[in-house]
Amino acid sequence: MPADLVERMKGFLTDPVESFKDAKGDDLGEVLKYFVVILAINAVLSGLLVMAGFNLYGDLSGMGIGTGVVAGISMIIWGIVAGLIGLFVIGLIIHLFVVILVGGNGLEQTIKAVAYGATPAMLLGWIPFIGFLAGIWSLVLYVLGIRELHETTTGRAAAAVLLPLVVLFVLGFILLAAVIAFFTLAPVS
Repeated sequence: MPADLVERMKGFLTDPVESFKDAKGDDLGEVLKYFVVILAINAVLSGLLVMAGFNLYGDLSGMGIGTGVVAGISMIIWGIVAGLIGLFVIGLIIHLFVVILVGGNGLEQTIKAVAYGATPAMLLGWIPFIGFLAGIWSLVLYVLGIRELHETTTGRAAAAVLLPLVVLFVLGFILLAAVIAFFTLAPVS
C-alpha cells in the first residue's frame, strides 16, 4: 500500500480537521480510489472473520451457512458492492440536507466528506464491539467533513448529517407501527 494512502488514513483517524482542509482540492477520482482501498480492507477482514467462524451479520451466503468459506467470500463481495452503492446513496441523502440547510459547495464535496469520513468505520468496523464505536467516530467525521468542505458551522453540518438519521428512524417507527397494527387489528377468519 502506498505510503501516502497510509498517511491519509492516519490523518483522518488522528487529525481529521486538518486532513479535511488538505482534501478540499482532491480530485473525485483520488477520493474514490482511497474509498475503494479502505472498503476492500473492511470487506476482506470481515470476510476472514466469517471464514474463521464468527457469524457477524447472520447468513449472508443464501445457502443456510452463516460462517465458512462461502459465507466469507459472499461477505467480501457483498461488502464491496454494498459499500460502493452506500457511498453514493448516503452521499446523495446527506447532500440533499446540505443543500437545504447550508447551500454548500456541490455534491463532490459531500461525497468527499462521506468517503473520507468512513475511514474509522472501514478500518476498524470489522472488529466486533469496536465497530460500533468506529461507526460513531465516522458520524463525527461526516460532520467535520461537511463543515470543512462546505465551509459552514458545526451546527448546520451536524443537522445535515443527523437529520436524515432522524427521518429514517421516524419512518421506520411508523412502518413498524403500521405492520403491528395490521396484524393486531386484522380480523381472524
